[in-house]
Amino acid sequence: MRPAGDVSKALLLAVQQLATAERAPILKELAAHANLPEGLVMQTLKNMKRYGRVCIARKRRVPWCTRPVAEFGLPVVGQAAANDAMGDVGFAALARAWG
Repeated sequence: MRPAGDVSKALLLAVQQLATAERAPILKELAAHANLPEGLVMQTLKNMKRYGRVCIARKRRVPWCTRPVAEFGLPVVGQAAANDAMGDVGFAALARAWG
């Protein structure tokens, strides 16, 4: 996988700075905070979401859109690591049972 570019780094920093427990930033807020065009931010967020660097935390209603818009946040690393560890433990127990 390629290293993160300047746009990705700026968006990760913006997500970290703008995210709170009650509210996460939407695309327009990230673009404004990082001072980047919305089209570039949209494409970069799609790529970052695909590679697991950001995730959709929840959706919220905004006055200018009829559908709820996605709020972006950082993925929970501990939960993914716990799921991987549980899979390894389960497989090891199964292998011991077969052996």
